Amino acid sequence: MPILAKLALAEGIEVLPILAWRFGIGAGLVWFMVFSTGRSLPARSQVIGLIGLGVLYASNATSYLLGLTRVSASLASMVFFTYPIVTVLLSRIWIGEPLTRRRVVALGLATAGCALTVGDTGLGSGTALGVSLILFGVFLLAVFMIKSHEIFNRLPAISGTATMLTTAAIIVTIAAFITGEGYVPMETRPILLLGAMGLISTAIPITLFILGIRWIGPARAALFSTVEPAVTLTLAALVLNDRLSVVQWSGITFIVMGVIWLRLEKPGMTRSRKSQAS
Repeated sequence: MPILAKLALAEGIEVLPILAWRFGIGAGLVWFMVFSTGRSLPARSQVIGLIGLGVLYASNATSYLLGLTRVSASLASMVFFTYPIVTVLLSRIWIGEPLTRRRVVALGLATAGCALTVGDTGLGSGTALGVSLILFGVFLLAVFMIKSHEIFNRLPAISGTATMLTTAAIIVTIAAFITGEGYVPMETRPILLLGAMGLISTAIPITLFILGIRWIGPARAALFSTVEPAVTLTLAALVLNDRLSVVQWSGITFIVMGVIWLRLEKPGMTRSRKSQAS
């Protein structure tokens, strides 16, 4: 997503139209899957929760993309990489997952890493605002993941995802027209970029991610998704020629150490400690 978004921004497409087409195409593709396979639809009583998830996801994506206009794709990806730890912390607050010493250490490493990756670029370059927007997106994504686990346990996952994406598409489309940023792609390159975002950055990964959250929970799903920054950094170097400084690579190392340290925690460890405490 960061790579395709950077390329779309370079074509002169504004943030809200990018998101409107991304979510619109993604929702259309998931709805096609729903109706072509005869999958069940959410009950009316379940739609409110899905609308709420759509609002959360639209807000998260908007915050992230606005931040991406102010920092490189590599830096944006690494700051966003802290969301597994934020998800773990919020899981402790909302659904009672234990906050172990391992998780506290991981949080400290990730925080130090963010400080290093941001601090080396200077505050006058727009980086501070960009990183702040991305961190706000991190918080919104963590909330989204926890609520998704709660809501999608009670409804059909595929049609629920389609409903959520439709809500996000409607929200950002209305915002785009209100701000005078309505956009219809007429050239081949923008059409391909927006189509790719709708398919390979939205319809496929979000559907699979929702299923993953439903099956293994928000905290473990966040930790297993930590392969994303490595992919983004590689593609950013190849496609966008992004380069990070030695200090920023040091910060990235701290972030990676924090998430790996957290990931090494055995799935049953926190449950056994909780049982002993009780």
